[in-house]
Amino acid sequence: MLSPDKLAYLSCLPLFQSMDRAALVALLPQLDWRPLTGGETLFRAGDIGDAMYVVLSGRLRVSIEYGNGTEEAIREIARGESVGELALLTGNPRSATVRAIRDSELARLSRAAFENVFKNHPQLVGQLTLQIASRQSQGSDPTLTRRNIRTLAILAFDEAVPIREFTRRLVTTLQNFGATIHLHERSSHLGRWAETDPLAEHGELTGQLSALETNYRFVVYEADAALSPWTQRCIRQADLIWIIAAADSEPEPSRRSILATYFGSRQMSASVELVLLHGSDFQPTIQAQKWLSCLSVTTHHHTVLTAPADFKKLARLLTASAVSLVLSGGGARAFAHIGVIRALSESGIPIDAIGGTSMGAVIAAQHALGWDWQTMVRVNREAWPRCKPERNYTLPLVALNSGKRMDQMLRSMFGDSQIENLRTKFFCVSTNLTRAEAKIHCAGMLWKAVRASISIPGIGPPAIENGEILIDGGLMNNLPVAVMKQFCQGPVLAVDVSEQLEFKSKLAESYTVSGWKLFWQRLNPFSERPDIPNILDILYRTTTVGGIGIIETAKTEADICLNPPVARFGVFDWRSVDAIIEAGYRDAQRQLEQCDSATRRRLHWQTAG
Repeated sequence: MLSPDKLAYLSCLPLFQSMDRAALVALLPQLDWRPLTGGETLFRAGDIGDAMYVVLSGRLRVSIEYGNGTEEAIREIARGESVGELALLTGNPRSATVRAIRDSELARLSRAAFENVFKNHPQLVGQLTLQIASRQSQGSDPTLTRRNIRTLAILAFDEAVPIREFTRRLVTTLQNFGATIHLHERSSHLGRWAETDPLAEHGELTGQLSALETNYRFVVYEADAALSPWTQRCIRQADLIWIIAAADSEPEPSRRSILATYFGSRQMSASVELVLLHGSDFQPTIQAQKWLSCLSVTTHHHTVLTAPADFKKLARLLTASAVSLVLSGGGARAFAHIGVIRALSESGIPIDAIGGTSMGAVIAAQHALGWDWQTMVRVNREAWPRCKPERNYTLPLVALNSGKRMDQMLRSMFGDSQIENLRTKFFCVSTNLTRAEAKIHCAGMLWKAVRASISIPGIGPPAIENGEILIDGGLMNNLPVAVMKQFCQGPVLAVDVSEQLEFKSKLAESYTVSGWKLFWQRLNPFSERPDIPNILDILYRTTTVGGIGIIETAKTEADICLNPPVARFGVFDWRSVDAIIEAGYRDAQRQLEQCDSATRRRLHWQTAG
């Protein structure tokens, strides 16, 4: 039987809240307590659906198993949520496999108990149906998993990491998001159990830790550097595990082996992420690849120990409230993105992740590299009018220009920077003609990723990587909001400068054009110029026209979508960089000032706009 405190907790859950007191009194005593250790399977796809379960503490992972032996995780079930209702209602076999990510406590409602309660309280079925429908509509929304994280294990890669100071700063920051408690091996909150083997199955200790999860929004477990019993307890209690490593150190082989053996031996565990800890300043020369190649982690973060802003960013990433910015392509009109970034900076709105397509990828990469808006203005003002990459003509067997100027400019801008080493999370999009799909660049050489994203077919040569042909990302996804929602959870701001070019002619009819005649008319000051777009504008428009419908959908998915008034500028108007930036800045100021208080809170607005 369930204890009175657990019964009281269950009565507060959405599933049972709408039930009248008589129904609760009849239902709750029929729930059985079911402990589940980390990695243990609750049920498999194809099993008989003989019960549903409510998570009292812990975390479950729902997976689909395929015939080839692979498995895909589709969602996680957190404290207070239920699983198994559909099979209970329909009588069909289980449709997915469910395992415990960490040590968990479940309340089990058998089919017999359910049918017994349903006879007198049919409203329970209605509530279950609504809950199932809500879950189906949410699909595999990654923000749900992130928002429901309650317990975090902090594990130092080695003893050189200032783990106590890191955890203290993180806990202080998390207090702004909810009540947070910091537990270590000698914490007074653990009482006499801290002096015994913390891995032992003490019912009182398990209950005490579960009670802490009820009373606090976050429970942060500080593990030992050694894989001691306490460290193993921390990992077993964690919804998420962070390995903290000194960014300027080397991943010591023996330690790597110990961690790989331990995590590799766990049948199922919480997600593991890497935090590369920098000293007093961010070190852009740090090679994250050496860590990522030897540790199996889902993602990584760069954090400066003495930078409060970095800990605020970690907290936002942890709570699915990170602010991200998506920038569309649009040729020279994309300079308006710099004005938007300036407006966000002056409003105190953070940018935790940034991504873009084509020229949007260029501006996004500059920001991710750490440039402030003033540096972006100066560099772009000098580089693009001098380069004029579309006029780097060559014999047009592959493209109108050779791409040489573009490559030289991007190499000069981004040097040897790797995407993994950027302080701000970054991606850009190109179109993979070989595979007929969009390619997301979130690792590797920065300049090469941007070069692929900005390769307008016909105007510039494609990028070729590993035999695959990559061109401008605008062909398939010129405003990658959906990509960002998977990449970083939280509010998404999008900036679209792609669809404002009026593309039509005043000619009533025209089917044949003489290039030599047009050339002479353009040279002759007394000749009337024909109203026909040039080859550069036609090729650019061809690249972007297929994605217009995608952009309209992307705009609805973004929390805020800005459309700077830059229609009067041409896509190759590199000399108007200052005017375009100013247009983007003024429009962003105006639109941000119109945001309501709720939106301002979601954007973590720090100062007056």
